[in-house]
Amino acid sequence: MDRNSVLMLATLATSIMQFAAVADVYKCADGKYQADPCDESSKPVDLSAVGSVVTGSNHPAQRSDDASKKQEISAYIDNQRISREITKLENDRKRVLAMRDQRMRDLQNGRRYANNNLAGATWQQSLAQEMAAVAQQADTQVESIDRQIEQLKKELK
Repeated sequence: MDRNSVLMLATLATSIMQFAAVADVYKCADGKYQADPCDESSKPVDLSAVGSVVTGSNHPAQRSDDASKKQEISAYIDNQRISREITKLENDRKRVLAMRDQRMRDLQNGRRYANNNLAGATWQQSLAQEMAAVAQQADTQVESIDRQIEQLKKELK
């Protein structure tokens, strides 16, 4: 090898060593990861089982471990997605019920203005029909949300 090739190889080796340096990673109580310790009792996370992008193994046992880890990670991600969807649907359910209750209160307040005459009786009947429609609509939406939640809970198991 000539002198330039040796110099270039040495420079390349130095560069690779700089990028291969491993930094400590800490997991905080809020679930976030960071390079600095979260508090005095923080200990670095063991990353020895995590593979490297640069150095891969072609050993068959290693590949099966990698495949099982990928499946495990994929299942975890799916479970997290499903849990978020369930939480969103539960919040939607609460919102629908709150809107129903508010609409019912508004309609009940409208009943106070009905007089004891024919027009007032007709208005009260109209308000009662509207209240029944509001309750039916909310019940339908809640049932739909409940079915979606049950379906997601089955997927989660």
